[in-house]
Amino acid sequence: MAWVSVAFVAASAAPSPIYVLYQAAWHFDSWLLSLAFSIYAFTLLIALLTVGSVSDYLGRRPVLIGAVIAEVIALGLLLTATDISHVLLARAIQGFATGVATSTVSAALADLSPKRNRQLGATVGSITPLAGLAAGSLASGLIIQAVDAPIPVVFTTLIAILLVGLALVLIAPETIPRHPGAVRSLLPRLHVPAQSRAAFLASSFLNIGVWLTTSLVLGLLPQINRDVFDIHSGIVNGGIIALLTGSGAISVVLTRSFTAMQSAQVSAVALVAGAAIEGVAVATVDVWLFAAGAVIAGVGAGVGFSGYIRLVIQTAEPDDRAGVFSAMYVVSYLTFGIPVIIAGIVLGTFGTGPAAIGFCCLTIAASLTGFLVVSRYTQSLKE
Repeated sequence: MAWVSVAFVAASAAPSPIYVLYQAAWHFDSWLLSLAFSIYAFTLLIALLTVGSVSDYLGRRPVLIGAVIAEVIALGLLLTATDISHVLLARAIQGFATGVATSTVSAALADLSPKRNRQLGATVGSITPLAGLAAGSLASGLIIQAVDAPIPVVFTTLIAILLVGLALVLIAPETIPRHPGAVRSLLPRLHVPAQSRAAFLASSFLNIGVWLTTSLVLGLLPQINRDVFDIHSGIVNGGIIALLTGSGAISVVLTRSFTAMQSAQVSAVALVAGAAIEGVAVATVDVWLFAAGAVIAGVGAGVGFSGYIRLVIQTAEPDDRAGVFSAMYVVSYLTFGIPVIIAGIVLGTFGTGPAAIGFCCLTIAASLTGFLVVSRYTQSLKE
C-alpha cells in the first residue's frame, strides 16, 4: 500500500518540471501552466466528493485496481501528448484517479496498522505523499538534465512503477468486507462522523497552512525560478521541490511520538519561518535563501500534516475511514489548487515576485490561526 501511495504522488509531481518543456515546444500562454496544475487538483476533489468513500462499501482492493488502471491511462496520454489539450485531459484523468487512490490507500494503511501500534498507518500515510512528491519531482528534474528526450523516460518509468503497484494490489489482502450502500455513497458530500468533527475542524486551519506552503513550491516554482531568479533548470525546479518534501518526510519520522499540541507548535513555527524566509528570498532575488526556506517550510508541512492525520483519524471507526480521509483531502486540495489559479490570474498584472510574496504572507496568517485553534481544541479535551 505504501508503494502504491508513493507511486501515485510521484506521478502527480513528475510533470511539474516538464511543463516548461511543453511550453517551449508548443508556445502556449503561461496561464495554461497554472491551469494544468489546478485541473489536477479539482478533478481530484470531484473524486473525493463522489467516490472517495466507496471503498468503505466495495472494499479497498477493487477500488485501487480501478484507480491504478486510470492512472496508467493518464500517464500514457502524457507520454504521447502533442499539444496542451492532451496534457489537460491527462491531468484531469490523473487527478480523478489520484483522488480515488488517496482516500482508499490511506484507509487501507489505517486498517493494516497492528494493534500494538495503531499510529503506524497514520505515520506511513503521512510520509508517503511527501516521499512521492520528493521522488517524482527530483527524478523528473534529473532526467530533464541528463537525457535529450526526457519525456518518454519519465513517463515510461512511472508507468512501469504503477504496473508493479497494480501487481502488489492484486496480491494484497482485503481489509474490509463488502456491504450495501456503495451507490448511495456516490452522492457528492463530505462524510465526517459526529465524533470526528471537532478534531477535523480544529486541525483543518493548520492544514491550510501546510498546503499553501506545498502549493507555492509545486505550483509556482517553475515561474519563480524563471521570472525572479532567472534560472532555467529542471534540476533546480525538481531539487527545491525535493528539499521541501524530503525534509517533510524526514520530520514525520522524527516527530511521530509528538502529541497533537507539540506537532501544532513545531509545525506553526516552521511554516511561519519558512514562508518568511521564502518571501525575503524572492524580494532579494536569492535562490539559495529560497531553498533554505523550503527546507524549513517542509518540516512544518510534514509535522503539520502528520499531526492532522493522527489527530482526526483516531476519532473515526473503520467503516468511516475512507470518508473521513476524503473530507480531509478535500480541505488539502482546495488549498492546493485555488491559490495557484488566483496566482496565475494575477501574475500578468502584479508579476511573479509580488504574487509569491503574497502567497507567503497568506501562509503565515493561516499557520498562526491554525496553531491558535488547535491549542484551543486540545485545551478543551483536557477540560
